[in-house]
Amino acid sequence: MYEAFFKLSSRPFVSTPDTRCYFPATLIENARQTLVRLIERGEGPGLVIGPPGTGKTLLCHLLAEHFRDTFAVSMLGGGRLRSCRVLLQTILYELGLPCRGMDEGDLRLNLLDALEPKDGSRGLLLLVDEAHALPWRLLEEVRLMTNLVRDGQPRVRVVLSGNPALEERFASPKLASFAQRVAGRCYLEPLDCAETSRYVLGQLQNAGGVPEKLIDEDALKSVYRATDGVPRLVNQVCDHALVLASLGGRAQLNSQAIEEAWADLQQLPVPWRGGATEVTGGIVEFGGLSDDNDLPEAIPFRGCEPETPLHVAEPEEQLDAIEEHISSLAEEGRPAEASSEVDLDFPEFGDPFNEQFAEEEVVLNPHRSDMEIFADVPRVSCWEGHQLGAMLKTLGPLAPEVSPRPNVTLSWPPMEADEAHDVGEETQSAPAAHVQPEEPPAPRKTEPLERLSGGQSDRDVIVVEEGSDAAHARMERAAKAEFRQLFRRLRHG
Repeated sequence: MYEAFFKLSSRPFVSTPDTRCYFPATLIENARQTLVRLIERGEGPGLVIGPPGTGKTLLCHLLAEHFRDTFAVSMLGGGRLRSCRVLLQTILYELGLPCRGMDEGDLRLNLLDALEPKDGSRGLLLLVDEAHALPWRLLEEVRLMTNLVRDGQPRVRVVLSGNPALEERFASPKLASFAQRVAGRCYLEPLDCAETSRYVLGQLQNAGGVPEKLIDEDALKSVYRATDGVPRLVNQVCDHALVLASLGGRAQLNSQAIEEAWADLQQLPVPWRGGATEVTGGIVEFGGLSDDNDLPEAIPFRGCEPETPLHVAEPEEQLDAIEEHISSLAEEGRPAEASSEVDLDFPEFGDPFNEQFAEEEVVLNPHRSDMEIFADVPRVSCWEGHQLGAMLKTLGPLAPEVSPRPNVTLSWPPMEADEAHDVGEETQSAPAAHVQPEEPPAPRKTEPLERLSGGQSDRDVIVVEEGSDAAHARMERAAKAEFRQLFRRLRHG
């Protein structure tokens, strides 16, 4: 598109890995030489670890192109592999061998047959890109392939490339055996400022252009600040800058052209340069790329008043201000001074013990039993009580009366002389017990009251009983529950 305008023989900045555009930067060139040595000598698997866009895939293509004549090369993408059967099918497909319509066992046998020494082949070079996406079981399958040895030489040489997550996976105990076999680890990083400039100039020169006429020094620095030296981003920015320059009729790229290309790729407004400009249409402009500061300047917004500059006082002024502030706080927190003579006025209270109560209340001791409370009170019973007592006599005692233990006198007959010598013989007669019976209790004394005047019936007669200790004891022996039931039946007929 822009090749004719800039008189270039090819496109200098491509978006896909191309071995013809390889730039031997320090880190990637050291990694290439290390991996070539590992593969040539069969030392063991190699790892390529780096962030996105630093050239891992390009390095795999370089290794495949370098060993195409001496090894059967199979380059895989780890993100597409999810089972052992797919892994084996992909390897056989890359080798040009039949792989369709077979189960996993047949695929493994075909691969083993292809790895046998014949036709001068040194074995298989397995390059796995995006290896951090491989499942655990596939990494174990790759490890098992490295165990195939013929004539003291491994038949499978392995190189795995991926982002830093690949190294974390090899630190897991699940891959301890595989990690022990790794012979080299290569790390890729973005380019620095000098290497970024050499990379851009080298790509323009390889494309048949004159680098000094196509881009200036400020533009090279802007490329590094915009991309942080990531080769993939460098290719995108420079290629888009050439497109915009050809459309605008500019024969050389400057810093403004790089900023415009970067803003267009990131879908940002045109970079803001110089002092503060008025913002119109609700558009926020970003600061330009300067040499002194990588960060953009403050973004002006409509309606914002300029801030007043902050005055920084001298140390002595700051100390004076602090002392003044502390003294003001002390004055505010100091309590008011009390006068020497203080009159204390207390209200007069009467003697609480001389207060007269309106009504005295008789308080009983709650801890006294009923027997103790009503011991000195005359007992009063009504006609219903007499009827209840008569019925209880006919029913008999509900609880057996416990009689006191009788006085028992034991008398033993005298033993004969012959029996006294026989200690082990049994006694001839049992002891006789004499029981003295208990005297019956004294009869209850009742005195009927005189009939009340007014022609009242016998039901209104109240009998006062004196000396009713025996009757009270008899009532206690009755069960409370049965007494309530009998009383209800008498009251309600």
